[in-house]
Amino acid sequence: IFIMSNTDSFAIVHFPQNPKITAEDMVDIQFNTTTTNIKTADLTYEGHATKSSDLCGILGFVDDQGHIHLSSNFHLYTMRPKLTDFNIKLDDQNINNEDNKLNRTDLDEKFGTEKKRRSVHSKKRNTIEVNVLETAVSAAREQVRHTNNEQLNETIINNNISSFNDDEQMAIPKPNYDAQKPEDVFVLDDILNENDLLLLNDKCSQIVDASKEDIQRWSKEGTYTAFVCDQMKKLPTDHTERVKCASKILYLHYLIAFFKRSMFKRLSGKPFPDDAPRALQDKALRTYAIANINERTRKQDNTVPPRLRLKLTAHICILALYICRFTVDIDNLRLSLGSSIALSKLQDIFTELGCKIIKVANTSVATLETPINKPKLKDALSLKSNRKRKRTT
Repeated sequence: IFIMSNTDSFAIVHFPQNPKITAEDMVDIQFNTTTTNIKTADLTYEGHATKSSDLCGILGFVDDQGHIHLSSNFHLYTMRPKLTDFNIKLDDQNINNEDNKLNRTDLDEKFGTEKKRRSVHSKKRNTIEVNVLETAVSAAREQVRHTNNEQLNETIINNNISSFNDDEQMAIPKPNYDAQKPEDVFVLDDILNENDLLLLNDKCSQIVDASKEDIQRWSKEGTYTAFVCDQMKKLPTDHTERVKCASKILYLHYLIAFFKRSMFKRLSGKPFPDDAPRALQDKALRTYAIANINERTRKQDNTVPPRLRLKLTAHICILALYICRFTVDIDNLRLSLGSSIALSKLQDIFTELGCKIIKVANTSVATLETPINKPKLKDALSLKSNRKRKRTT
């Protein structure tokens, strides 16, 4: 409780993020009609004067006879770490402009065209309340400030991958670091099991019997991507192994086609080629997509959120490793996936999967060898979850 200068009022300050602050911790205190600023050794806190009478009151006491003795009015200030971005004062003109925008938004929502109504609904879904964001950032600041160096170092050591946040790391399969052979690093049945291979055996006969001229024609016509065609040229001579490998290549072709058609989250056109078995299409949609109702057409749409698209990319990389005998040309695979994924992003995924990235004649190659070493730590300053990368063309 503080006495406000030149008045008979008191001020009560509350620190929701750090209730342990005492008067001894406060280096400088400044009160005015609108805000209160309190400086500590580490941070500057700011609290706005409340406009609600529910948060103001009168300070007093009750004696033994039950008589109430009033002393003075008081104001309550909720103190948060000062964040410049959230404390910009708007003048009357800006406030009027905001009101005009709200009025136009309401008119568009009620009487606008279908396109404008969809735009308004999209903006409302993506709106973040300023006070919610301010509270979250303030709490994060307090948490970081109270984290000692030992805890920070331990956090950095436990976070081996800086390229992905926690949610993204959950989408990428974890390698078995105790595996003695590359074949045992991942469970391939999670991507393509024996029943799936049986469905593909009949479909892959064209690949099994393909000649060199057929493969060149498919590559030129764009029937299959360059990466898939390159793997067709390396099929084993044993018929059983040849059919099994061709089935994996065909499924990789389906996944790459699915990946390309999920570029803008919503799947465009048919997500799979016409010859893909229906059971495998349904399985892929359950694994990599979410069914939503389109607000405009009231029909079901399949969307691929970033987390599931990352999972799809990781499964493509794992399947490519098994097909290519655990040595993958990343540049060739990236060209087949299209320009929607950067080369550095693909390299990060292979690194997360336990691969070593080697530069060979201006080409990036991912190799999976056992025992697998956990990815090396990167500089602590680069521990950002969603860093922007320059697009690779």
